[in-house]
Amino acid sequence: MKILLTMLMGLLLLVPACNRNEPSRVGAAPEERSTTANTEMQQRDAYVKSMQAKLDEFDKKLDGLDARASSLSGPQKDDVNNMVNQLRDQRKSIASQLDNVKDASPEAWPQMKSNVDSQLAMLERSYQEVSKQLESTPVTPSKKSY
Repeated sequence: MKILLTMLMGLLLLVPACNRNEPSRVGAAPEERSTTANTEMQQRDAYVKSMQAKLDEFDKKLDGLDARASSLSGPQKDDVNNMVNQLRDQRKSIASQLDNVKDASPEAWPQMKSNVDSQLAMLERSYQEVSKQLESTPVTPSKKSY
């Protein structure tokens, strides 16, 4: 009988030990995920802010191309204006993608970021090409009526 009672007491001690929850283990995973999500959101917001600054800089560059094109006349001026309008369309497309990044989930925004980065690189190359072409174009005074 003594052996049976000892075994029963031993089992009763083991059962509560098996069901013991450690709050530090249970709480660490959600807290860690929350911190990671906050960090990613902060990175995303900083990225959006820096990209918006770059797009604002492109607006100034495109205004500069418009000013340089105003010194041209005829078909040259039309060609440059068309190219500048295409650059503005590219810039608007990037701004639209950037708006989507603002609302993206922490899991989705890195892929969207790479798309925006590649589009911005293409815009930069296109701008350089138009700028070079405009520099190599001889300036012909526009005809003004007096």
